[in-house]
Amino acid sequence: MNIQAGEFGQKLGDWLVYVGKSENGVFNDLVLFSHKGLVTESFIIAKEGRIRNQEGLFELELDHGNAYFATKDQVRKVHFKELILKNRPVFSSRSNAAYLHGHDYIGYWKKAFGDHPDKNQQRRFTQAVLVALFPLASLFLIPLFGIANPRYAKNLSYVYVLVAVGLYFLGMHIVSQDAPLVGTIALPLLWALGAYVLYRRVVVRFY
Repeated sequence: MNIQAGEFGQKLGDWLVYVGKSENGVFNDLVLFSHKGLVTESFIIAKEGRIRNQEGLFELELDHGNAYFATKDQVRKVHFKELILKNRPVFSSRSNAAYLHGHDYIGYWKKAFGDHPDKNQQRRFTQAVLVALFPLASLFLIPLFGIANPRYAKNLSYVYVLVAVGLYFLGMHIVSQDAPLVGTIALPLLWALGAYVLYRRVVVRFY
């Protein structure tokens, strides 16, 4: 468990953790926050804490602090000398052994294909692929925007970059709504072809 002092957004199970100081596996000035939707929220402040590995299950041992548990109707405060937070283990149906599971990315994206595809999943798939392909499809725009003769042309590289990014993402939004799977292939190809034509006419022709 790699908990760093002074960094926000670190997670330990269901808890967001902030640590003021860390030395030799002992954390000082801990702040923990956890919530389940808008129903319950838990907030813990502790002077000191340690992470324990108990047969493969991690628990956080806290010393000298206060815990606040908020629900819709009330807030409860608990002052503690020692508090141990344990992650709730996930058990398989065939045994009492805890098991780990990963994300099935192939199964997740399969929803975008097949006889009855999920339209929202198709849109997300198209947008993810098009964002990833944008640098490759824009390869010829780099010399097009970066090469300029200051005697004959003003350096408007930043303006050109912003316009190009805006046009590409506008096209991505349109094709992801109207023709997601076809647009996944067509947009980067047409974009790369257009960038190459401009590169030939503007850069190769004069330089």
